[in-house]
Amino acid sequence: MKPLNRLVGIVFYMLLTSMFMACATHNETSVIFETNPDTIEFLTAFGEAGSSSKTARIITPKLEEYLGSPIELKFSQGRFAGVESPANGKTIVTSTIGLMALLPGVAPGYPLDPLVDLRPITRTTGTPDILVVRSGLGINSIEELIAYTQENPDALTYFHVSPTSIHRLEFAAFFGELGIRATLDTARSNGNEDAMEGIRDGTLDLMASTSPYMTQLISSGAAIPLVVIHPKRMPLFPAVPTLLELGATTMSTGSWAGMFAPKETSDEDLDLLFKAVEFAIDDPAIVAAISALGMEVSLSKSPADFSSFIAAEMQRLRSAAETYDFRPELR
Repeated sequence: MKPLNRLVGIVFYMLLTSMFMACATHNETSVIFETNPDTIEFLTAFGEAGSSSKTARIITPKLEEYLGSPIELKFSQGRFAGVESPANGKTIVTSTIGLMALLPGVAPGYPLDPLVDLRPITRTTGTPDILVVRSGLGINSIEELIAYTQENPDALTYFHVSPTSIHRLEFAAFFGELGIRATLDTARSNGNEDAMEGIRDGTLDLMASTSPYMTQLISSGAAIPLVVIHPKRMPLFPAVPTLLELGATTMSTGSWAGMFAPKETSDEDLDLLFKAVEFAIDDPAIVAAISALGMEVSLSKSPADFSSFIAAEMQRLRSAAETYDFRPELR
């Protein structure tokens, strides 16, 4: 009986070992899936505080729902975000008017053409830009600003965020079409943060930038909105006029953001990404979250429609740059 018992023991041990190995293999597979998912990268050209990055964060959960894959947001990827990425439908890029229309259309030797080096998917938002003046100056309207600068030429200081920004060209339009006179603060660091701090502490008088930044200054009481750079008035500030209402037409439409894919992305993947954005924007909660930042949803009819829009924007901005002798120096 002992040999038989030994045989039964061996068989039981082998069965138990097989079951353990099967369970271990299953668990290992699960761990691999959890730590190495089929992730989609969502690259933003600017930091988390930027308008396009905020939109990306808002719509990401709905994109994940439609595409059935987790999405990893990567901020501050710069002007070349996505250019070298694999065209496998696993990369989305969001960028804005400055990097995707102004500089490609205006700056000689700019090393990125979004119509060649990327595949446009859709415009996502129209973003009003706002000209503000710091509180405490006694200036509460654009008319009062114009009158003040005509009586005190170049007494006020301004900053345009960056020498290569759309806001520099907007200031040129303010000066040229509205007769505003102010002095550029050349000591400011590029970006919104230093200029916003200057508005708060009283060392800077005028600033223009996108609504998510400017609404912070306005809501805190540090700044007063004077004019909206957008085709229509903002619901957040219904009493503030647009540039168009003042008869200034050259730079009156403000900013926009859009989404792109790597240049070799297939038509099928491009269409899938476009439909994913449509799905996300169809959610009223998403629209409300974007509107709360002072932006408006503005989708293209198709990727081809967005490409045509970008080409037209390049031409419009090129014409404005010629009018105001705007010559950005790339760094």
